[in-house]
Amino acid sequence: MRVNPIVDLLAFLAGPSYGEPGFMAPLYWLVAAASLAVALIAMRRVPGQCAGAPIGRFVARFIIGSMWWQQALWKYPTNLDGLRYWTGQMAQHAAFAAHGAFVRDVVLPNLGWLGVGVFFLELAIGVSLMLGLLVRLSAAGGALFIANLWLGLYRVDAEWPWSYFFLILLLVIFSFDAYGRALGCDALIRAGEGWRRRLPGFLMRFT
Repeated sequence: MRVNPIVDLLAFLAGPSYGEPGFMAPLYWLVAAASLAVALIAMRRVPGQCAGAPIGRFVARFIIGSMWWQQALWKYPTNLDGLRYWTGQMAQHAAFAAHGAFVRDVVLPNLGWLGVGVFFLELAIGVSLMLGLLVRLSAAGGALFIANLWLGLYRVDAEWPWSYFFLILLLVIFSFDAYGRALGCDALIRAGEGWRRRLPGFLMRFT
């Protein structure tokens, strides 16, 4: 049950908050520390990274990445009850009948292994955004993931469809504007000649 933003934030940072294993909170702090370390290194090595715009993009990327991490926690594979409930809501209230039928006939019967995939996918997007690694790819994938929720929960009375749509737009901005190049691993990769020689050309497009 939500209390207020301050109490809820502290509960998330202390963890566990959603029945996930206790190691998830220290793991989050480890990723957060790595994200800060990458930002500091980028400030020293990449010209222009100390400006207001890159710092603002880093903060926005880190917050949204933390949101992805937090939302993955209540889908931890040992307890998929919450995910099963909301997937059932999608089957009943999708904007389009074909979408609802797909969720009902394909997703729900296979939710056991699909739920594990959802957990790791959301966690991977969160880590990618926090570290600024392959952000163009992860943000685009995240936008498609949220689009599925937007259309799947579109007719649920308690949901506000615009909240999903705004998050889609934000992730699209992250992807098109390559937010990983702002104090992220992508900035370091693009600035290092060694990385340019090692990484395939198609992978460089995602940095």
